[in-house]
Amino acid sequence: MDTEELLVPCPFPDRANPLGPAAAEYVRQVATEIGLTGSASSAVLHGMALGDAAALTYPDAPLERLRVATLWIAFLVLFDDAWSDLLELEGGWRERVLAKHDAIHAVLDGRPAPTDDPLLRVLHRILTDIGRVDPGWDTGRLRLEIRRYLAGTLWELDQRARGRIPDLVPYLEMRRVFSTMGVQRELGYFVWEMALPEAVRTHPCLRLVDVVVADYGCVANDLYSLAVERGHGVTSNIVTVLQHEYGWDEAAATAHAVRLAAQALDTFHDVRTDPARFGLPVEANLLRYFTHYEAFMSAAVRWPARSARYRAGLAE
Repeated sequence: MDTEELLVPCPFPDRANPLGPAAAEYVRQVATEIGLTGSASSAVLHGMALGDAAALTYPDAPLERLRVATLWIAFLVLFDDAWSDLLELEGGWRERVLAKHDAIHAVLDGRPAPTDDPLLRVLHRILTDIGRVDPGWDTGRLRLEIRRYLAGTLWELDQRARGRIPDLVPYLEMRRVFSTMGVQRELGYFVWEMALPEAVRTHPCLRLVDVVVADYGCVANDLYSLAVERGHGVTSNIVTVLQHEYGWDEAAATAHAVRLAAQALDTFHDVRTDPARFGLPVEANLLRYFTHYEAFMSAAVRWPARSARYRAGLAE
């Protein structure tokens, strides 16, 4: 794959935060401090350009908040590789996964992370850093979305363990969850220092924007990761799901996936162009909300095109 090939349409500019390398260096410092080791951690720290991913997603964020975003991406990749995407599904896998989930729930409940578990210490550092950077920021929604993410990964594992390819509707619903789109939404409020009234946050048309942006990012990720995921036996991919649903070959399924991403983009533009038409107040934080999503969608198609992870898995 050409490193600059974009697999879905993206009209948004290629902007990156110049503080990305400093944020990545912070993750390396944390990793050294907590004793993060092994091949997966080496890929995360040195081969995956996590600072680039965060820099594209948050091109205007201050350094301390960008550090948190980069550290979250590191946690996500480490968890997925150890407890979701690459997990060997031999006997007793569910019990092991649920035990790890329980340990993560304990950290989310405010308990200290065990000193011998680097993954939990990364999560604890994320929550600690948020409290240090912005003591008044309520992490309740963020913690809830992390819990939902864990539950979503268990559903995905169950599908794979039973040799099932999910149908399209449940797949899209659950893909938004185990892709951490809810976590990304709440983290965006912190990194971009946004605040929206509850009536705006829960407005149906803003919820619609949340959904289509999630679908856009998920479809893009699925297209970039298709070959690697097939190599690992992962069936939770939009192309595989569409082939199963409609009996299409890979080319037809891929083309339709690209159309789904384009349709999501059109819906985003429809609301973003004139939010007042739908009863949404045209105010600064709402406009910044849309701007954040534009950067997120740009990152969703540009970073995978440049990351070795989507070309060679963990063989960095």
